[in-house]
Amino acid sequence: MTRTLRSATRVPAKSASQQHDKNGRIPIADRGAQASGDAVQTLTSAIKLIPPAKSNLPGLDAEETRILRKKQQRLRASAQSITRLASRYGNHITNALQATYIFAQHEAGTAVCVGAAGWILTCAHCFGESDDEWKTYRRKWLLSYSGVPVEVECVVWDSHRDLALGRIVCLEGASVPGGFAFVSLPPSSSETADLYTRTPILCIGQPGADDLESERPRKTDYALVEISQGKLRGLIHEADPQDNSEIGTLKHDAWTYWGHSGAPLLCRETGGLLGLHSSWDDETAMRHGVKI
Repeated sequence: MTRTLRSATRVPAKSASQQHDKNGRIPIADRGAQASGDAVQTLTSAIKLIPPAKSNLPGLDAEETRILRKKQQRLRASAQSITRLASRYGNHITNALQATYIFAQHEAGTAVCVGAAGWILTCAHCFGESDDEWKTYRRKWLLSYSGVPVEVECVVWDSHRDLALGRIVCLEGASVPGGFAFVSLPPSSSETADLYTRTPILCIGQPGADDLESERPRKTDYALVEISQGKLRGLIHEADPQDNSEIGTLKHDAWTYWGHSGAPLLCRETGGLLGLHSSWDDETAMRHGVKI
């Protein structure tokens, strides 16, 4: 069965820099528990602040800066409309939108904040296809839904599970917030088959700009941030939910496009994070993700 990632063509990694807890999970900011105010303040105070509209951002060349600024302008123009759309689902989805970030690079990609101190979760392949690649390019610039640029440093990269954990280390703006909007993670006791079967979800992500379904090169007309709805469809039968190296083991049917990798799959009722979109099966058209 042919399986294709939405964001890029991937090859199975032969090595990975992995850190897991005793249950085989990647450690994710105490699985959504709120850090103390002092701890959050300590981490956010270490974030480097860059004055707004500075021509150059660290680590970006002229072309990369141009792409970021173009995306920034589009996000600023669409911020009110996407906020209105999110608010129709409730304040919890508005919060999830505020916690969602898109990669500023041309290849797209999405991430979500899972801790008030600026902990960012995405798919491992959004930071690199190999151990050498992510270590070489461990810092990437992302944009909030309203166009605020943040630089994220990857600190944990797990190609087997296709998850990467990073932290905001730099921000362009007038001031660093005392805490970032973030989504909650399901407690360990909720990790049952029922939670991941037919649960209504929303996906917030960045579809790619290139129309890969056209015979001739052309661009899509999608917004930079799209909200789609669907349901979780369970896990691949007899698959190891910790092994997402070939294809995500969590199935869902929310609309996605190439470039959506890392987009949060959120419980529509609570706004809690249940997974990240990662891939799709081009024979069944089933979307796949990484179970959280």
